Amino acid sequence: MEQSPRLSLSYVMPAQAQKHVTVNETFRRLDQLVQQSVLSRTLAAEPAAPNDGDAYILTASPTGASWSAYAQNNIAAFQDGAWTEIAASEGFSAWVGDADEFVIYDGAAWSQVSGGAETAPKFGVNTTADVTNKLAVKSNAVLFDALDVTESGTGDSQVKVNKEAVGDTASHLFQTGFSGRAEFGLTGDDDFHVKVSANGSIWNESLTIDKDNGNCAFGGTANAFVVSIFGGNGDQFALDNAGERFTQFNINNNGGGRVFVALDNTTNRFIFAGQGTYTTFDAIAFRPDGSTDDVLIKRDGSVIVGNPTGGAKGVGTINAQDVYDDNTLLTCYVFDQALDGAVDNAKWDAKTPDRIVPEAEDITTGKVTPGKTIKRIHDPMRKFSARIGTAHDPLTLDGYARHWKEKRHLTSMPNEAAFDPVNGQLTTGKWIQRLVETVEIQAVLIEELNARVKALEAVQ
Repeated sequence: MEQSPRLSLSYVMPAQAQKHVTVNETFRRLDQLVQQSVLSRTLAAEPAAPNDGDAYILTASPTGASWSAYAQNNIAAFQDGAWTEIAASEGFSAWVGDADEFVIYDGAAWSQVSGGAETAPKFGVNTTADVTNKLAVKSNAVLFDALDVTESGTGDSQVKVNKEAVGDTASHLFQTGFSGRAEFGLTGDDDFHVKVSANGSIWNESLTIDKDNGNCAFGGTANAFVVSIFGGNGDQFALDNAGERFTQFNINNNGGGRVFVALDNTTNRFIFAGQGTYTTFDAIAFRPDGSTDDVLIKRDGSVIVGNPTGGAKGVGTINAQDVYDDNTLLTCYVFDQALDGAVDNAKWDAKTPDRIVPEAEDITTGKVTPGKTIKRIHDPMRKFSARIGTAHDPLTLDGYARHWKEKRHLTSMPNEAAFDPVNGQLTTGKWIQRLVETVEIQAVLIEELNARVKALEAVQ
């Protein structure tokens, strides 16, 4: 063997004359192959005035006095005033000066490994990159780990996806068999989108977040509402950005119209209405147990509470099975006074229900006022007892008559000045209490008249 098996370096033979020729030839070959660098791998014509040490990777069908005899992919090196062809072997590598790239020979072609200035036109990991996917990775997982402060890093880790213009796309696309199924990012504008597809061509918008105000829309386009949820046939739920005070529901009735429910932040009213061609809208029903209507607000504006006799009573009416008002107070203290000569304040205070104030939240400020229980005493009983023994004693015929003659109203009922139906100073419960007290007082007075009549009858 006169040459090395890999680089074809010439050996010095025993008793060889002019050994320096062989050694120098080997040095010239090593000078080219070690830390190999070529000027170009695209030049086809042999240079007319090369410099000593110039080298090229040969293209297909090179031309020139020497190059025309050389083979594609081999290396043409100009050394000691002459061109030398070095056959490329698999695994050879070289730096290409005019392209600023590092290439490697795989036995059939030279391929780029990396570029100069820390860049490369494309790069593949375990797969082949192309003009569209310039970075291609075929792997079970990809890890992006933060560079910590001990490595001159910040400890952060970001994936940045940048697009050129508003109408372009910057997104993450998820595929099955290279057909799109889900995508999120800036798809066609600068709002954030999440969408899905069953076939890669027809896409359904799942979430849109408006870039200007952060408003969210599910199943549709973000608008003036903080949250909008769209369904089929135009159904919608929306939460307004004005202090989160405007809530609306658009419920489609099989395409025939909508029911509109809203809390209006201008009038602070809860609105329930039929819209469009919605003709079957009948009432709002409140069903705590899901089966029976505890409260029914009819389409004509009437209200039914519970299961009263006769159902709805017409426009603007309320028909309730039972009515309770915590101002409705027992009035039998009249008979205690008449029969026992005194009223037990403690007994009647114990029968007076406390006022329960529930927790309340200010929808404008978000401030929550805790609930509380307010202890109450039997005020009407005290007012009645205070009149006993006075000139307007309600349990004496003269005192009772003197009161209505002088004050122009019964002892238990309000006068004209106190009566204010607009501001509702007297609740239904208070009216009932005063009416019952009046009936009880008159019952005692009737019995007094009856006793007088019986006494007169006995004299006669």
